[in-house]
Amino acid sequence: MKRFFLITLMLLSTALLQSQNKLGLGVYLGAPTGVTGKYLLSKTNSVDLLFAWRFNDAFFVQGHYNFNISELERYKNGVFNFYAGPGLFFRASSKKDDSFGVGGNFGINYFLKEKYEFFFELSPKVGLVPGTDFDLTGGIGFRFYF
Repeated sequence: MKRFFLITLMLLSTALLQSQNKLGLGVYLGAPTGVTGKYLLSKTNSVDLLFAWRFNDAFFVQGHYNFNISELERYKNGVFNFYAGPGLFFRASSKKDDSFGVGGNFGINYFLKEKYEFFFELSPKVGLVPGTDFDLTGGIGFRFYF
């Protein structure tokens, strides 16, 4: 697990050094709650990571490849977008029912001055290991772009 965190930290550090308002870091409030990062690959594609937890229960890592489906509305110095994309997740639970699976997300975000992102998203998930199950998570969040 330490190796995973070190590799993730190295990748984020490299992206931060090369980014020009392309790397966003912030908070995610919901089920689960945690810290989030997003890297803008282009105007239409991005990748995001969430490191999160459910209090007294589980730790989550999830990532998605996002497609900006459409620009919904321009408002003042920002723009509303609809996005969706496939992803993977891993959950380590205190109840020893760790799981891994596939999922996706869809949501609406508002980019303000290309530096601030506010978002709402839902993430349906299908657990594959150790057994098949379904979960729906989601939340609201904020990211600041470097």
